[in-house]
Amino acid sequence: MWRPDDFLRRFMTFRILLVPFGSEGDVNPLFRFADGLVARGHEVVFLLSPHYGPLAERRGFPWHPVGTEENFRRFIQNPDLWDAQRGPRTVMQGMLASLPSYREAFKQIGTRFDLVVTSSFALAAASLAEAARIPRLTLHLQPICLRSTFDCPVFVPELAWLSRAPRWLKKAFFALVDWMFWNKIGRPLNAFRKELGLPPFGRFYGDAINGAHGVAALFPDWFAAPQPEWPANLRQFGFPVDPPSDSLPADLEHFLASGEPPVVWTHGSANLFVEDFQACALRVSWELGLRAVLVSLKPPTVPLPGQVFHCPHVRFEDLFPRCRAVVHHGGIGTTAKCIAAGLPQLIIPRAHDQPDNANRIVRLGLGDTLRYRQIASPEVSRRLQKLLESPSVAERCREFQKRMTSSDPIPSLCDWAEEIARSAR
Repeated sequence: MWRPDDFLRRFMTFRILLVPFGSEGDVNPLFRFADGLVARGHEVVFLLSPHYGPLAERRGFPWHPVGTEENFRRFIQNPDLWDAQRGPRTVMQGMLASLPSYREAFKQIGTRFDLVVTSSFALAAASLAEAARIPRLTLHLQPICLRSTFDCPVFVPELAWLSRAPRWLKKAFFALVDWMFWNKIGRPLNAFRKELGLPPFGRFYGDAINGAHGVAALFPDWFAAPQPEWPANLRQFGFPVDPPSDSLPADLEHFLASGEPPVVWTHGSANLFVEDFQACALRVSWELGLRAVLVSLKPPTVPLPGQVFHCPHVRFEDLFPRCRAVVHHGGIGTTAKCIAAGLPQLIIPRAHDQPDNANRIVRLGLGDTLRYRQIASPEVSRRLQKLLESPSVAERCREFQKRMTSSDPIPSLCDWAEEIARSAR
């Protein structure tokens, strides 16, 4: 049956600005979203670090730089970025340092957009869009961005006990974090907003990261169930994982074809402090007689044996289906792609959302986790071998792989983006 809104959806197109903030795991979901928008006839433009510009070009998306490659390299070379305690504060300091760059970028690209889509912490772009009266859609890729006194995220392994604490204690903890955290970043961010003629953010959690016209949680309810305290303007979708393309570098393809499926070892696309992790990968691969693929921006400092292959970058959607398991840091992008490939995961988190994602994988029966300080212990070999030999883990991985492949969240997400842009127009 024909409806008037079908006509509007077909013939009303929008110009949409997408602004990711973070590592490649934060960038790729917006590329996936953009594919869906372009397929509907909308014009998309990316505002992102020049480091990820080639990825946008590869997919045919126009983009404008914010900051420089030198800024990006300097930022990821800070060891505090990967510290469980200092990491979140380092990210926020990086966000604050980028405020002038975003303002300059908006001057260059203009404000002729019908919608601005941002990652959780692209707060500069969100404020600039608000000042230009452009509707905003925020994408939360990780459950840790959404607080709950019922299902409390694991912020750091040392605070795992908080999930079992009474609700009043969780509320007190959130209030303490807000006071300590907001004192550090609230003043410069609100000074930036004042220059734009905007009122100050009163609360970081409520106003800053959840104050858009719409907030999308891009993870399924079986990974993180909806909670009573989640924002009223939030809708939940699934993981936006790209389908495989069966396109791998020739040398990697040759390695994969020359023996048994390997185990992948990766500790983040932007992590330069991987020497201990790589040493662990080499030791465990030798002890268990496994082939391995190391994926890291920084190459190993020692010669690799024949059963180990290194590459600086590869699409995990293409690599993981050819492998046995993945040992990784627990970033949400890597975690979701492991589930999509049906692979067991051994997660060794360091900071940010990684401990919480690891905890959810263990709860689902899809893998195991270890503290980073255990990376030199025999426990890594023992846990990995146990995962590889576990029929129950293999069965759970197959079960959740089917859940991942049975539905695509992008059409529903595009519907909502169009709804927000259309209502404003």
